[in-house]
Amino acid sequence: MVVKLLGVGDLLASVAVILLHYDVLIGWRIGLIFVAYLIIKGWLFREDITSIMDILCGIYMFVMLFGFTTIVSWVVAIYLFQKAVFSLA
Repeated sequence: MVVKLLGVGDLLASVAVILLHYDVLIGWRIGLIFVAYLIIKGWLFREDITSIMDILCGIYMFVMLFGFTTIVSWVVAIYLFQKAVFSLA
């Protein structure tokens, strides 16, 4: 059950990354919530490489809040989406 909840969180975070990339319908407060979610989740399970990737995704998403977007946004969104799919499957 917890894995599925974390999967839903990853899915919402991937959508937030795409919306931040295009600066559509998302404020910095919602983005900051997902930044905190990814960094805290990565810190709690920090012994795994995917958790370290979560921390890096959270840091990149924090940088995106200041308007810095690159092709890496798509890589982060696809990574979080595939994690969500595997968690929900």
